[in-house]
Amino acid sequence: MIFRILTAMCLLCASACGLVGCGGGGSSTGNSTTTPAVTPPAPTLVQPGVFAATVNGQDFWGVITPAAWGTRWYGLHYEAVNPNIYSGDLSGAGTVSASVSTLRYFQNTAANVLSGSASMKSAGAGQLSGDLNLVTTTPPYKQSLSFVASTPSSLNYNQAAQLSEIAGIWKEGWLSYGLGFNDKFTLTVAAPSGALTPVVFGADCQWSATTSTLEPSAEANIFKIKLIMNVSTSCDFKGQTLTGIAFVQKSPVAGKTQRLIWVATTADGKGISFKADR
Repeated sequence: MIFRILTAMCLLCASACGLVGCGGGGSSTGNSTTTPAVTPPAPTLVQPGVFAATVNGQDFWGVITPAAWGTRWYGLHYEAVNPNIYSGDLSGAGTVSASVSTLRYFQNTAANVLSGSASMKSAGAGQLSGDLNLVTTTPPYKQSLSFVASTPSSLNYNQAAQLSEIAGIWKEGWLSYGLGFNDKFTLTVAAPSGALTPVVFGADCQWSATTSTLEPSAEANIFKIKLIMNVSTSCDFKGQTLTGIAFVQKSPVAGKTQRLIWVATTADGKGISFKADR
């Protein structure tokens, strides 16, 4: 009887050892846990768009134009009565980092154009951050400005622009042109041509009635603006052609529904901007 009990115990022990890998020299056949590889998120690319921010407590707008327009960068910073105007050709759109190697800076307090550079990145869809580095004429002879901007929810950039959104009369808008401004400027956009009715500003500045237009984009919700200035005697822009962008967004003013903003610059960076609500 004792022999049978001992035999049974040995058999049970042997079975248990087989299940748990008793004894030396054998390899384990137990299950192993494999951690799945984590795919890092794809980098966000700098894309054309309209972006808004608050910089030093004041409105800042930046626009990257579509590639079909030559991929330009425009910036407006309303830090004073007239906005500072930034412009330049952008390289690197569609990549993780874009730059403007020759940035033009038209000050709101002077008629001269300063130079600089800019670098831009995106943290997500409809977002843009940038650093502007500027050369100034006073010590320390340099100035920097950084922004983190996003496309307003009320502005659907990825749709064709409609001239009907911008056509008609924009009363008592703010037209600025360096040292000068007109805070009761009325702009009329004709339909269906997009022609801009000329109005005298400054001493004798005026754009041509037949060649100055707003043209809607078929690929983005922005407009291309062209101003061909008449030859005059006392206008900083006389005889020059200015090109730029315009867009319409929701107005923040009570009782108004639309806000129009546009900016146009000469080849050397001098600019005119306009803002109005209706």
